[in-house]
Order: sequence, then C-alpha cells, then structure tokens
Amino acid sequence: MDVTAALTAGRVASATGGSLESADPGMALASVAIDSREVRPGGLFVAIRGERADGHDYARAAIEAGAALVLASRTVAVPHVLVPDTGAALIDLARAHAAALKATSRIQVAAITGSVGKTTAKDLLARICAAMGPTVAAKGSFNNRFGLPLTVLAATPDTRFLVLEMGANHVGEIAALAEVAAADVGVVLGVAPAHIGEFGSLEAIAAAKGELPAALGPSATAVLNADDPLVAGMATSARVVGFGVSPGAIVRLRSASTDDDGHLTASISTPAGAIRIPTALIGAHQATNVLSAVAAGQVLGADLATIVEALTHAGPDSPHRMALTHLPRGVRILDDSYNASPTSAAAALETLAKLASASGQRAWAVLGQMLELGADGEAAHRELGTLAGRLGLDRLVAVGEGARPAAEAALEAGMDPRAVAFFEAVPSARDLGTATAANTIILVKGSQATGLWRLADALTAPDDRQGATPC
Repeated sequence: MDVTAALTAGRVASATGGSLESADPGMALASVAIDSREVRPGGLFVAIRGERADGHDYARAAIEAGAALVLASRTVAVPHVLVPDTGAALIDLARAHAAALKATSRIQVAAITGSVGKTTAKDLLARICAAMGPTVAAKGSFNNRFGLPLTVLAATPDTRFLVLEMGANHVGEIAALAEVAAADVGVVLGVAPAHIGEFGSLEAIAAAKGELPAALGPSATAVLNADDPLVAGMATSARVVGFGVSPGAIVRLRSASTDDDGHLTASISTPAGAIRIPTALIGAHQATNVLSAVAAGQVLGADLATIVEALTHAGPDSPHRMALTHLPRGVRILDDSYNASPTSAAAALETLAKLASASGQRAWAVLGQMLELGADGEAAHRELGTLAGRLGLDRLVAVGEGARPAAEAALEAGMDPRAVAFFEAVPSARDLGTATAANTIILVKGSQATGLWRLADALTAPDDRQGATPC
C-alpha cells in the first residue's frame, strides 16, 4: 500500500474545509510533499508561502513532475484544493489522517521532545520499533508545524508504530503539534537553555516541553527524565515511567563507559531485567538518549532481547550528530555541526578532550555561534571558551561574531594566543590549517544556521578523505 493511499482528493477537501477545483473527488493520492522537487507520481503538493519562495509559483512544475493535486491558498491553473492557509490545512489534514488510522488500525504513536538529543533519541526508538513491525519515523529533524504533519501523513493502515519528534521556539507550539496525533507514549529528555533567547527563561522552556505530557490521556504513558527536576515534575494525567540514574527511575543507568573512539556502552536495569548495550554513539552523555529509547520501547511492547539487538552498535542515523570519521595521517573529525546549545556544546568539548587524551591526539575545536540565546549569548560563549582552556585543548577556532567571546575567554583561561583563532565567516579547510593537523581530532560544532556543517562536509568529503572511514 502506498504511503498515503487512504487519501483522496475529496478527503483532502473535506479535512481542510477547502473547495476542490478541476479534480475528481475519488482520485487517490500516493504521497504528500511541500517541496516541488520531492513530489512523487500521483502525490499531493502543498504550496507553502515561505520567506524566500512561494510554493504556488511551483504548482505547475509539481504537476509536470507527477503530482496529481495541489493544496493552495490562491487559485492556480492546475487541479487543486483551495484553502485560506495551506500551513494550517496541512495540519488539519494530518490530524484527520491520524484520527482515521487510530480508529481503523493497530498503530501506536510515540512523540519525543526535549532541549537536547531528541533526534538521536527518536532514531534509537525507531530502530526498536522497526524490529517489532512496520514503522514510520520523522526524517532528520522533521519536528515543526510542517515536518510533523508530513511524518504523520506518511503512515498507512499497515503502520504499527509512528515515531514523532516535536520541537518549539515558543510556548504553545508543542501543544499544537500534540493535537495532530494523540501520542500513546510521550518522551521528555530534558530542559536546557536552547532557544532561551526566544523563551526568556528555563521555566518557560520547561513549560513548553511540558505541553507534551500535559496532552497525554490517562491511557497513555509519559516517559520522563527522572534526573531533571524540571522534567520529573511535569504535570500529566498519564502513567509515568522515569529514566535516569536517580533512585526514582524505573529504567536506570547502572554504568556507562566509552572506548577509544568514544563509543558508549550502557548497562541498564529495567523492571524486566538488566541489559548491557554496546552502541556506536559517541560520548557518555548519549546515555540519556539510550535510556529514553529503552524505556519507551518497553512501553510499546519490546522485550529486552529485541531492544538489545536493535541498539547494539547503533550510531547516529541523522547527519552531523556526533559522527566520527577517520582520515589519513591519524586525523579524526568529530562532526556535531547540526546544531548547538550551551549544554550540547559543553558535552561535545568534554567528549573531544576525553577522546584526544585516550588516543594521544591533539584536540582542536571549531566552535560556531550558538544562536537564539538572546541576552545570555555572550556569557554562554564565554563559558565555552573558559571550558576549552580548562580542558587543555590544543587549538580553539571561533567562527562568527557571536562566538568571538569564546576566543576571548579561552585566552583569559590561559590558552596560548597562537592556539586561538577567530573567523568572521565559515573558514575553508585550508584556512583552518588542516594540512598540518596530523594526529589530531577536530570537533566541528555550531548552530545549523551558521553553516558550519559545510566545513564538516568539506573535511569529510569522499574526494578529499582518501579512504577515510566513519566509525
């Protein structure tokens, strides 16, 4: 069955309150896309007005590429459903689709949120679910008002598990996403000062993340980080399963160790027994993500053998998230450039220092600006620079004006001025001086919008790495 074979043109019109123009109501739709380059034959193209482009301008191109119907907020000269707001209509369509699946199939829905780690946790839980039955999970960080509905609409009556990720920049956004598909399991990983410039305080961030457990019904389960007081105390009418190292955790971390490449092995106790999971995840801090996946997987019906098999040697399934690549001449690239917050950046620096110490390598950190920190931004970057000095890193490269305080603080912390550099824009690998980086591990870390991931891609590009291998 195609991913959205249950959808028809008439159902799209009915679910969105739109008017069907020049199309047969019974016409089946095979997929949903908001990018005209990603439409598939017989699919629905949702025309979104964005800051840089208006999807309506690509309506004809989408039809020519095989789309059967366009969801539009203005008349277009192709078969379409006309609605006032295509973004709102996409959510309405996903809500109706989820409700129909819940009423007619055995689907179970899991949703994950948190300030740090939610994509990795989502990927781990998806591995467990896939071992039990047909699973649809969010691609990468499909966690906003566009990505989440698209993930829901990819589910079919044959789907047994739907794994969603929920992100937010403002209070109320997760509550709106939670309404789209009523979750059977809601996971909250933690509260940290990511996007604090948008929210204003940790308490506001906690309130936003708490919208997920608050939306769960009494027959659902909230899987909460027992080590984070702001999470452990979240209000919910659902059953609560705690995870962490705290005595109150039902799924508890007994020990965590890492090898020379930083791969985490976690020993965990659960109500069903104890397990040991050797993963390919980099860094001891990844234990939180593993614990959450184990706890949620058990709630969804996975036995311990299934969980261990699914997570053994599991690494990051989404790009630019603590991915370690070996290059010639004893160089390793630790690519964590998808995004950055004070919590994740500090964890990455500490992991870098530990890896370098274990292998006898030099430790270089390339830190891009952490965005959306508001008035806390300068202090947060200075704390990273101070940490870099305290960890004894061999080189610190700050990228972007907002990251300049990190370089200044590193100098104040005692780093050699020759070992600290600043670039206003993303440097090239040559500008970075990687030609002299033998026996060095290089961390690349920064917020996605800074574009630092391009440097990580350049450093690990197949044409340049001469047989380099990810690990």
